[in-house]
Parts: sequence; structure tokens; C-alpha cells
Amino acid sequence: MIEELETLLAVAEYRNFTRAAQKRNISQPTASVQIKKLEEFFGASLIERTAKHKNVALTSAGKILLQSAGNICAEIEYAKAAIGGWQEKLEGVLRIGASQTIGEYFLPEYLGRFTKKYSQLEPEIIIGNTKHIVNLLLNGEIDVGLVEGEVQESGINAEAFYRDRLVVIAAAGHEADGNMRWIIREEGSASREQWESFVRESNININRRPVIFNTNFAVKEAVKNNLGCALISEHIAVQAQRAGEVSIADNYPAARRDFYCLTLHSRAERRAVTVFKEDLHENFAKNEGNKNKNED
Repeated sequence: MIEELETLLAVAEYRNFTRAAQKRNISQPTASVQIKKLEEFFGASLIERTAKHKNVALTSAGKILLQSAGNICAEIEYAKAAIGGWQEKLEGVLRIGASQTIGEYFLPEYLGRFTKKYSQLEPEIIIGNTKHIVNLLLNGEIDVGLVEGEVQESGINAEAFYRDRLVVIAAAGHEADGNMRWIIREEGSASREQWESFVRESNININRRPVIFNTNFAVKEAVKNNLGCALISEHIAVQAQRAGEVSIADNYPAARRDFYCLTLHSRAERRAVTVFKEDLHENFAKNEGNKNKNED
């Protein structure tokens, strides 16, 4: 049944039996037979064929089955990988989802070290805002998520692995003040939630409508070009200040937030995920220790 479901996924993707068969490395007649078996099993037509039989579309029943087929095939692949982990095979693909601050500014350097230690693991990275990463994890599309800020979604295990410091920045040579426009992230991002908390807890009055961007790089570039001020990770701010792009304000209080490693409660943890989490904690614990020494 798994092979038939995988063929249905391919047919839905390509809307063509020949291309779907090529992806599955089977013949076109075999692909047609597999879809026919599914239709017989479920007692419903799954595919609508055009007059020339070149392109196909899913019926209503086919669309319903497609939703389950993706999850079933993903869970089977995860189970195969988990069993391989129990057999001490530390290899294969490790699917990592990261929110933007971590994915753009922390993860590349860390993965450079990680992949040297575990060369048989092949990381696949997806970067998005926190809401998107949580959804990917819940849908089984990633093995582990790395996000800024606390996640209280049911079924998710969240472990803090780093304490980040947030600072206010303005364009180089300028002072951040109450008359400046704020540059902020979009709804659904942890950075947006943290900015809202910062403004509320610091009793900051917002005199101008903020400008919204959906990446940290765009926020930093907007500040660099004197469009306004922003609350951003100190890690990003220090790099930009050294490059002469921004100034870190000293008239605003610093805020702190935790970075979290997310996994699903309901899944048996692959050895690759366990090793990644342990190495992640060890690496960032060292970084935090070094950062604290520098602050002292």
C-alpha cells in the first residue's frame, strides 16, 4: 500500500502519469495499476483523466486521500530512519527547521563544525518564522526545529539551549530616540512578539507607525539606511556595528530571550536527532560561557 500511496503523491505533484512514473522509477502502466488498486481499495474514483489522457487531476476523494498519504509516507520514512538509528547508523538526512535569526546568523557557523564531526549526516535546512517552523514540525516535515522565544504548542517538547540578548540599533552616527520610527518583523515571528513585549514592559510610546519587514537582514538594512530604529539580536548588532552600518543604543534597556530546540512528544527520537541536540547544547553552552566572560 505504501508504494501505491507514493505513486498517488507523484501523480498529484506532476498531474501526469508518465512524469510521475519516471520520478518513482517505474513504468507508466505500473503507475496506472497502482492507482487502480487504490481506487478499488477505497471504492472511489481518485483521478480525473482528460480526454487525451495527458494530464490528470484529483477527484474530491483523491484530495482527501492525498492529505493522509503525505503524512503516512512521511511517518514510514521517519520510522525507517529511527530504526536505522537504533541500529547505530548515524547517517542520512537530518531535516532542520530554523527561525530567521538562528537560521541566518547562528546556524551556518554551527553546522560547519557539526558536519565535520558527523560527516555522514546530511542536513537539510528550512528557514521561516517561528509559526511556520512549528507547523512544519507538527506536520512531520522536519525532524527538529530551532526557534527564538517560547513555544507552548500542544505535543511539542521545547528545550532552551541559548540565552540571547536583544539591543536597540539606529543608523551609524545617529541616536535612537522616541521620535524615530520602529522597524519590526511580521506577525507570526518571535521577533515581533518580543518587540511588542519590550515596548510594553519598557513603557515606550509609539509615535509613528512601524515599518514591517519579513527578514532580519531587511530590518538591519532599513536601520542602516536611517529609516528608523529596531530591536535586534546583539549578535547581529555587533557585527553590523563593527562594519560601520549601525550604532547600538545605550539609552534603552537590553532584553533577553531564549533559543529553543523543538521536537515532537509523539515520535521516537532518532539517534541522529539525539546526537544533534546534545551537540547543540554543548556548543551553545560554551558560547554563552565565553559571552559571559567577555561581559565581566
